[in-house]
Amino acid sequence: MKRIFYIIVLIFAVLVSHAQPKAGIDFTASSWDETVRNAGKSGKQIFLYAQTKSCHFCRQMEKEAFTDPRVIDFYNANFISFKIDSEDKGAGEALSKQYGIMGFPTYLYFDKEGEKSHQSAGFKPSNDFIQDGKNASDPNTALFTLLSKYDLGERSPQLLFNLSSVLTYYMVKDNPKEKIVQEYLSTRSAQELESEKNLRFIFTNLLDFKTPTSQFFLKSQERFIPLFGKADVDKMAQRIITQTAFKAGGENNLALLGELKKIVATSFADTSKLLSLTQIYYFGGKRDWPGYAKSTLQYGKTVGANDWQTMYETGIYLKHFAKDKETLKIGIQVMDRVLKLHKNYEHLCIYSNLQNKVGNKYLALKAAKEAVKISKAEGEDSSEAEELITELTAIKK
Repeated sequence: MKRIFYIIVLIFAVLVSHAQPKAGIDFTASSWDETVRNAGKSGKQIFLYAQTKSCHFCRQMEKEAFTDPRVIDFYNANFISFKIDSEDKGAGEALSKQYGIMGFPTYLYFDKEGEKSHQSAGFKPSNDFIQDGKNASDPNTALFTLLSKYDLGERSPQLLFNLSSVLTYYMVKDNPKEKIVQEYLSTRSAQELESEKNLRFIFTNLLDFKTPTSQFFLKSQERFIPLFGKADVDKMAQRIITQTAFKAGGENNLALLGELKKIVATSFADTSKLLSLTQIYYFGGKRDWPGYAKSTLQYGKTVGANDWQTMYETGIYLKHFAKDKETLKIGIQVMDRVLKLHKNYEHLCIYSNLQNKVGNKYLALKAAKEAVKISKAEGEDSSEAEELITELTAIKK
């Protein structure tokens, strides 16, 4: 009897633990105006979290960082936290426009008077996210404090160095980061640029492909390997090339594409893989979805056979933008390769959507059901897959 009793207690405890919502940052239910007033009364700063329902990295932050006990303790102790949906066609969207929010997730910090002090964005590990909160109250790292000093004419190397660092996650149309990075580097001698501090600065502040900073890095990658390791240096170099290829596609700039291919041929060991990625991202920027799909599939069959991340990214774009069935069918082949390498809820949803778009209802339904199963097992939200199942079963009836 005693053994049965303990088993019952254990089962009950497990059920209760699954039923309890995960603890997280305590977001207020008050209006924005009330939040600002309450900050003034309490002496706390304000943390504004801007997200959208379709934002992948928002969900990742909520799952990984917002539930970290260290994050919860720090933010609940120091901030009144306010969450908005920037696409709600209401107060959240209005606040996003008021503060010029252009990317998600965005984190805006205000002092107790309701004045902006700092801003950051993107997915971050817990330690970096806590550091954002600390930066908000430090005049040497708070973005808007530093910008104010810069606008008043201060150009000390230390201010330029600090401001360049925090501008990385400042998602606005006219981010002055490129200008300020070059201003800082112009204060350093050729010998000083070779110092570990400045090599680290260059690596973490790489900008447009044509800037002297990026050209120096691309042509001198071996100098950075002892500090960052070959894998991270390769990843950074690849990112500069692919982002520029995407830009070249958007501008239909064949001359820039030619420059990229030239530097890939002269400054990289694995030229075949990077040349393939350059072509993929060029088609993506150009919104040439048939070319984008075909080049990704060819890449997945050859030099990029294990690169599920690039193929997954193609699947997302095709899901949202491709219209013709032949391109969508190629997208299905791409996502089939992704699923063989890395099957998860999100990848199954993309695959299901693509199958649905070409009329393969049975395979779409099968993938959606498998997605729900995985989501339930991991205790995650499965609303997208469930909506697909509802749509597909309604069609069948």
